[in-house]
Amino acid sequence: MTATVRSKNVLPKAARPKNVLTKAALPIRPAAAPPGERTLAPDLGRGFMLLAIALAHAHLVLYVADYRPTAVDQAAVLIRELLVDDRARPMFFLLFGYGLVQLTTRLASRGAEWTAIRPLLRRRGWWLLLFGFAHAAVIGVDIVSVYGFALLCFAGLLVRSDRVLVHVAAWTTLALAAFFLALSASEATSNALMGFDLTAGSTDPAEMASWRFGSWAFVLIAFGWQVLPAMTLGIWAARRRILESPGRHLPLLRRTAATGIGLAVAGGLPWALVSSRLIEPGTLTSASFGAVHAVTGLAGGVGAIALIALVADRKAPGRFATAVAALGQRSLTFYMFQSVVFLAVFAPFTTGLGARTGFLGAALAAVATWLLSLALADAMRRRAYRGPAEILLRRLTYGRVSPAPHGGTSSATNPTEGAS
Repeated sequence: MTATVRSKNVLPKAARPKNVLTKAALPIRPAAAPPGERTLAPDLGRGFMLLAIALAHAHLVLYVADYRPTAVDQAAVLIRELLVDDRARPMFFLLFGYGLVQLTTRLASRGAEWTAIRPLLRRRGWWLLLFGFAHAAVIGVDIVSVYGFALLCFAGLLVRSDRVLVHVAAWTTLALAAFFLALSASEATSNALMGFDLTAGSTDPAEMASWRFGSWAFVLIAFGWQVLPAMTLGIWAARRRILESPGRHLPLLRRTAATGIGLAVAGGLPWALVSSRLIEPGTLTSASFGAVHAVTGLAGGVGAIALIALVADRKAPGRFATAVAALGQRSLTFYMFQSVVFLAVFAPFTTGLGARTGFLGAALAAVATWLLSLALADAMRRRAYRGPAEILLRRLTYGRVSPAPHGGTSSATNPTEGAS
């Protein structure tokens, strides 16, 4: 690896973090992981995230007109809002930023410079945007396209200093609070955010797809920038290899897990009570609860990743952890798989169960789908099969020649890592 080229884009030595990428060159400190070695914590995180995403998405395919929630449905919504909604996305976004550093570090260790890596990230971003567009036709809400948007717009953060990352995280967190305050106060959106005002479903797949594409475009424009707070934290953490070496950062991880999860539960409880219709405060109060729920969700997502890193700090993972990690390594495949399952189970033009299922039933279907995904991913692991979506994205991004070193899969091969 050549020495860092001195230019106006290179940080002063005293101010430069250990693993910051510069526009001129890509210093690698510490060295990239050996071929075939994967870090357990990020894969575990992505595997458990798919459970959270399943719980967050399953109810979106229900379409009961004039639905009357039962007590068990209210309990299901309360738990979902407390532990899942606005908590799963920050986990994804943090690992997205973390994986970008892993990906660029791996490429740089083989001599690539930023001028060559940036176009590759953009190409991957365009393909992820297209993947997300197709996925939106199934369920209407998509995260993959947000990764594509972030790669196209924010990949330059990889060459910025830690100080810039901290400023971006702080200001975008404030913007996040303001955005959700306004959104929660909107009369047009408050009912939708409650989650109980379900409209009758169309039996026309084309009509449903048209509505979902419109929803996808709105979400991408209105929410695409919200990747920034957790993404920048992920870049910051990856420069310090916190998830690769959790044993060296145990005090930090313990404090982060306890504080983040505690804030998420305390800050999310008021909005969870509103969403489950156990309390009905005024519009302004509800809006304040919604904003606090969103911001503390960021803390909860970070805390959850810290907790998973603590769990991963074991010499030999058991069978369950190995299966969850295998699922995390194939998260793009099974992210799309679970949406196909929900459509097959609930859509009006298939079984029609979405008209007869409440929120508890949707949650149980989400858990069952995740368990099925877990079994399939572990079977793929035993057969050394990456997953069809991962294989396709790699081929579209890099061509037929795989950039991963022979004999192993790099920790950045999963699109949820360098893109998810």
